[in-house]
Parts: sequence; C-alpha cells; structure tokens
Amino acid sequence: MSENMLAAMYYGPKEIKIEEVQIPVIDDDGILIKIGAATTCGTDVKMYVRGYPELPALPMPYGHECAGVVAKVGRNVTDFKEGDRVVSGIAAPCGKCYYCKRDQPVFCTDRTYLIPGGAMAGGAYAEYIAVPGVVAKNNVHRIPENLSFAEAAMIEPLACVLYGIEDLPEIRIGDSVAIVGDGAIALYFLRLAKLRGAFVVLSGSHKDRMDKARSFGADVVIDRHEVDDQIQAVKDALGGFLPDIVIESTGQPHVWELCVNMARRAGTVMLFGGCKGGTTVTFDTRKIHYDSLTIKSPSVYIQTPDLLKRCLYLLSSGEISGREFISGTYPLKDTEIAIQKHMNREGLKFEVIPPSFWKD
Repeated sequence: MSENMLAAMYYGPKEIKIEEVQIPVIDDDGILIKIGAATTCGTDVKMYVRGYPELPALPMPYGHECAGVVAKVGRNVTDFKEGDRVVSGIAAPCGKCYYCKRDQPVFCTDRTYLIPGGAMAGGAYAEYIAVPGVVAKNNVHRIPENLSFAEAAMIEPLACVLYGIEDLPEIRIGDSVAIVGDGAIALYFLRLAKLRGAFVVLSGSHKDRMDKARSFGADVVIDRHEVDDQIQAVKDALGGFLPDIVIESTGQPHVWELCVNMARRAGTVMLFGGCKGGTTVTFDTRKIHYDSLTIKSPSVYIQTPDLLKRCLYLLSSGEISGREFISGTYPLKDTEIAIQKHMNREGLKFEVIPPSFWKD
C-alpha cells in the first residue's frame, strides 16, 4: 500500500482542491477503510457555499457520507477483518458527560469524530478514511450484500430523519402530515411518514423531485409555483382542514414562518432544516399560544449505533430505495462538480467514486 492517497481538501467557501496527502494512520483499536463511494449532502453544500461554524484548522478533509472495504485493522481489533464491507458512523459519544448520562448522546460534549482532534466529521471524498478506535468499537456496521456502497453511505442523513420522525409520536395511522420541501431530507420524511400510515401532502418546487415524491407514495403533491397560497392549497387538499403535523425541511427562515402558520390548532410543527447561524424569524405569538401549537426542532450531531443499524434495515429491506436518491456518479477528481450539481438542485444526491472503484 502506498503511503499517499488522493483526497478532496476543503480550504474554505467554494475552494476545494484534489490533493495527494498521507493516508491517515489508525490507532491500535481503529480501522482503515478503503472508500468505495461517498455521497453528497446538504451540509457539504452549506460548507461549500458559506463555510461552517465548527471547523478545525484548514485545509481539512471534506465530506462525511461514505462506505467501503476494511483495508487495515489495528492490533486490538477482532470484530472486523480486511475485506469486510462496512459503513461507519461519523462520531461516537463519550458516555461520561452530562448529556450522555441523561441518555441524550446526540449532544455529547466530548464526542470523537472521524478526524482526530476535529470538531466535526470529514474525509469522505478520499481514497481512505481512518476510523478511531472509540468509533470502531460500537459504530461501524457491516453492509448487507444487496446494498451498494453509495446506498450504505446514506444511512447518515437517513438516521437524522429517523431520529426526527421518532420525535413525532403524535403521528398516528390516518393523520395528515404536510412536508414543505422536496430535497432528499423531505423525501426521507415522506417515506417514513407513509410507513407510519399517515396521509402525506408534500409542497415542492422541482418537477423531478415532485415526481419522486409521487412515486414514493405522497398522497398529494403541490407545486408551490402554481398556487398563490401554500397554506390554503394544503388546506384544500385536506378537505378544508389544516394538517395535524407540519415538517419543514428547507432550512429557510421564511419557510419556518410559513410552517408555523400552516399547522392546525393543537397541531405539531417540526422545524428540521437548519438555518444559517444568526438567522432570526418572526412568529405570531397569538397563533402559537392560543392555537396551543407544539414546536420541535431536533438537531442530530451523532447518529447512534441503533439508528444506523435500523437505517441499514430500511434500505436493505426496500422500505426506502436508496438507489432512487442517487442522481449521478462522478470520479473523485470531479468532487466539486458533484457538489455544484447538488447545490444547483440538479438532482437529489450524487455519488463520488475513488479511482480504485471507478469504472468508465
């Protein structure tokens, strides 16, 4: 094995360079994964466009959704061997801090990421990635044989949505759910809400994505460009009633405001898409108070082993078709093109393949 590899390095907004860097070193309990595929993500796009509040020293390895084959194991590793097809969680909680002891590991204050010493995950757009021992011990998973590397890589965003949907025990069979947005996160929410037995109305703006929504089981799809009032359009679709649950998936402040106004009395609003730091929104306090709204806004810093394991089941069982979310494939050298395609909404997610796995 060579000592060097190709990797996409992030230098700052709209500055990505494919460079030859040293293959990361693993600790005695760690695993080195030879990456088979990485997938683009909305967080990658946010970093590309505007940076990110928690970054280690730049340049840094870029990307956080990937899967591959075990290339090397530390001397103490017995659960995995070279050649195993695996996908890793992006981090592991410490198990000791205030939040971990309160069974809230997603807020762990001493979590370990895939970048040693880093404040966030990175390194998916590369030939290899090192998994620290703390992560390898409980958050690396074997990939079912019927899943590709790209499909397995998307358990990270899917786990975020699974965390969100399970924070909505209010959804009962036959309840109405309105989803505002038509990106991958919105479509994951759509599939999981349908699995709960909900009647789902999705409001989007991109024809190809709205077509996907219909194929994924949306009961009503609204093109926001074709209606004067999204709230009234949703109300009409539900026979004159506002929805029981409203899920926001865009990370746009005006959409946050729209979703709060869309919920029925005693309804629930989930503000899932993260807005830019420092953003403010304006809500009608009378609407919130006198309509007795429940507003939730879950943020997922760590995907627990249980969440990831269940996401692998959702994908391998066919309940969620991972391949339907892949809109194109690019070699590692064209990582920036893939990110720009995602940024320009020319698809849902894009697959990035390192040289060893690339097929012309």
